Amino acid sequence: IFDPIFKGWGNLSIQHVSIKVRVECRKERVIKLGEDISVPVLQCQELDVQLDNVKFKMRDTGADWILNKAIKQFSGQFTELVQANMKEQVQAQVQYALDTLNSYFVVNPELVLSILGISMDDLEENVVWV
Repeated sequence: IFDPIFKGWGNLSIQHVSIKVRVECRKERVIKLGEDISVPVLQCQELDVQLDNVKFKMRDTGADWILNKAIKQFSGQFTELVQANMKEQVQAQVQYALDTLNSYFVVNPELVLSILGISMDDLEENVVWV
């Protein structure tokens, strides 16, 4: 049985990465101490991750030329995979940051509003459709 195992190393380079994040401040109703109140919340409204090209190149495997030809044929799929994984990781980190900030905003909404220079009346209500 032919079982190809290649030892060596490779380089992965990502070119021209663009990350666009749009965060909005809205008001959301919460129950605090038995009272229904509105608090400001930050929400990610848009997240876009784009990259032009992902290059992957193997070295010192003993079969570099054939492996690199095969890799080149799948460069579009490598780019899509890396882009999807990068977007997923950026989305998780943005959501974690927003959740952390929002936990402070529930406790002290006046601080957020004064930092942003707005009032609660300026914010759109966050509506959840069921």
